[in-house]
Amino acid sequence: MIKGKKIVLEEGKFPSVCSGCRLCETVCSFEHEEIFAPWLSRIKVVKVDHLTDYPLTCKLCKNPPCKKACPQAAISKNKNTDALQIDSELCIGCGECVLACPFGAISIPREKISPIVCNLCDGDPKCVKYCPTEVLKLKDEEAVAKRKRSNASVSKGE
Repeated sequence: MIKGKKIVLEEGKFPSVCSGCRLCETVCSFEHEEIFAPWLSRIKVVKVDHLTDYPLTCKLCKNPPCKKACPQAAISKNKNTDALQIDSELCIGCGECVLACPFGAISIPREKISPIVCNLCDGDPKCVKYCPTEVLKLKDEEAVAKRKRSNASVSKGE
């Protein structure tokens, strides 16, 4: 069980280590769609300022705006992983969830009716497993939050 864990960028390695190879997108699409099609990936590598490649995936919000925006209540959290799951039987493909996500981590590819979002590969995220630079990690959410708070207090001089 991986409840309480999320995919994060390894401290000290990002941004200098992400090569922008997009292998994470490729293995993700193959895992979920059985085809090498990065546009069907649940993780996206975006370029920032034409210099930095940034792997982007669901942030596993405590109160996901995408879930709140769904008029059909088709989005729920997986009990074992806390990752979002979309009930394609309930989903009407309206895209309200896509508009509501402040991170752009949920999308509806042309080939799909329902949105796609990271589900942590049911506890064994392939993007983390196959990242050649090991910049992607699956870490305990509370430990990550504690480290961020600690780093923030150090930078403030506390």
